Order: sequence, then structure tokens, then C-alpha cells
Amino acid sequence: MSSTPSRNILFLLSSSREGGNAELLARRAADTLAPDIVADWRRLEEHLRQPFRDLRHAPGGYPKPGPELLALAERTLEADEVVIVSPIYWYNLSSTAQHYLEHWSWWLRMPELRFRERMRGKVLSLITAHSSEEDDAVAQPPIQSLQLSADYMGMRWRGALIGHGSAPGQVLTDTRALESARDFLLRPVPAVKPRAA
Repeated sequence: MSSTPSRNILFLLSSSREGGNAELLARRAADTLAPDIVADWRRLEEHLRQPFRDLRHAPGGYPKPGPELLALAERTLEADEVVIVSPIYWYNLSSTAQHYLEHWSWWLRMPELRFRERMRGKVLSLITAHSSEEDDAVAQPPIQSLQLSADYMGMRWRGALIGHGSAPGQVLTDTRALESARDFLLRPVPAVKPRAA
């Protein structure tokens, strides 16, 4: 029997291309997981059919989300770790990944979800890929965005796994990324950062 404690990891695929380089790298990372760990793969574009509108100050506030969006919120809350799987588009996450994160603002304002309370202590991470011609500095804006989001929510930040590839499947020739993928999801994660007073 495996000594690895059971975990529930939600992989959120947010590329506009199925089987893209970020997804291939994420699946390589997931190959190392013990059999008792749940790896749930969701393609975000199939679950985000309801647009986000900022209604914080509108009369009546936010309406109740539709069943599909509410199911995504609940699935997010069930996970021990949320892995954003996104390529770098114009120095940021894909619009689909950003759309998902915008919905957190909605879910935070639904008292019955207790979204912030239940997200506290969970792990957030990023698996991404970008053109091999560019320096990894291009990944810093989305990394910083997610790290700040984790801090705000009281989540733990695992970090980012970065691969290089533009053409389909090219990331599989990035030996450094594939080596890092072998233990990326197995590394210890730092404790929640204390919030500033």
C-alpha cells in the first residue's frame, strides 16, 4: 500500500488548443502520482458558458449561478489542489483561465458557498508552456498574479512548472521541463503565508 496520503487534484485545462504543450506537460507531471490520488481533468471552456459580470455594487448584487457554473464552483471547493494548465498568451494566462478566476469574485459573494473559508489552505499551482525562443521571464506576470491570488485567498502556492514549445508536441523535447515534471506535484508545499496586519 502506498504511503502517499490521498489527494484530490483538479487540473483546469484552459488552452484554446486540445492537447497543447501545457496540457502535455501537465499530463507528464500527473503520471508520477500514486494510484490513490484523484486527478480530475476539466476543460474550462466546457464549463464557463456563463459570462462574468461585475455586479458587486449593482442593486440585488450577484444572481445565483447556473447549474453548470455552480457545479464548477463546488468541484473547485472539493479539490485539495487546483492546477491551472495554461499556455502563455501575450505574457499572461489564457483568457479562459482568467475568466475562471474572475468567477471567484462571484463565488466569494455567495454566503452559502463559504468560498474563501473553504479555499483556505488548499494548494494552487501553474503548469505552463511558451515559445522556446523566449526567456522564462515572460511567465512572471501570470506567476505573480496567481501567487498574489493564493496569498489573498489564504491558499498555499506550489509554484510553476514551465515548459518550452510552440508547435504541437514540442514541449516533449524539453528535457529540463520533463525532468522537473517528474517531481513537481510531489514536492512539499510551503505553509500559508500569514496576512499582514
